[in-house]
Amino acid sequence: MAVAITKFSGFCGFLPVEKIAQFLSFVVEFDEVVGKHKSEAFRHVVSEKEPTHESIKACLKDVFARVMCAPTELVQAELTKLVKRYEAGEEKDLEKDVKPVVLELNKQYPGDVGIFCVFLLNVVKLEAGQAMFLCANEPHAYIYGDIIECMATSDNVVRAGLTPKLRDVSTLVAMLTYNWGPADSQIMPPTRFRSTSHTTLYDPPIDEFSVALTDLGAETTEVHEPIDGPSIFIVTRGDGKVKWKESDGKEVEVNLEKAGAVFFIGAGVQVEFSSGSSGLTLYRAFVEA
Repeated sequence: MAVAITKFSGFCGFLPVEKIAQFLSFVVEFDEVVGKHKSEAFRHVVSEKEPTHESIKACLKDVFARVMCAPTELVQAELTKLVKRYEAGEEKDLEKDVKPVVLELNKQYPGDVGIFCVFLLNVVKLEAGQAMFLCANEPHAYIYGDIIECMATSDNVVRAGLTPKLRDVSTLVAMLTYNWGPADSQIMPPTRFRSTSHTTLYDPPIDEFSVALTDLGAETTEVHEPIDGPSIFIVTRGDGKVKWKESDGKEVEVNLEKAGAVFFIGAGVQVEFSSGSSGLTLYRAFVEA
């Protein structure tokens, strides 16, 4: 799950397959990277009256694999053509939304195969305070902006593009679910956190975690009732204090002096946050037993 701190943009899940088929039909450079045979097979399956879910998944996997495993020379040659065409203002109506993304990513990662994912994945844009959620084994990538990211315990991050780090394309291709859908299906609306006045809850449809955003103006106090599970919070703005009682009844108060402060809160502990003159913003990730 990602909660935007600033304006944010990122890839999130596969596009509706009809949209991918349109890109294959009208974006010559993308079609060349995929290859005529795989491109035609995908468009044929998508256009069938009653294609099976599994047949579409198989073709989508083939298309994604062809792009991510394409020879570097082919990728860079077609990407050069694509960028030149966009810079010359020769994009089609279908490409108007993806053009700025392609040009921006080509500045960040020139010649990277991941740029062609603009024709395969949803580009999700968030305003500060909005959030998106991805199920396990769904493709995603950062484009710009700042976020709080919360994820379940994992021993691996598999990369295949838009990164200077180690890539493992074959593992990524094998592990994805190949589900597809529109970008708005990834957006997760927040709700009020229990009986609080200044705290918003982001609660994804899984058991592993939730995130509460507390945003206080100057000289304001917020109390979080005990949570039946451990939690951790990070301060992203302002200053203030956090106060709680130990099991022996002793009251503890700690100053939160700057952004970046991180604290652990045990299960069953009531905490009180109070802001200083500049206000206080913090994100609390938790899991309930």
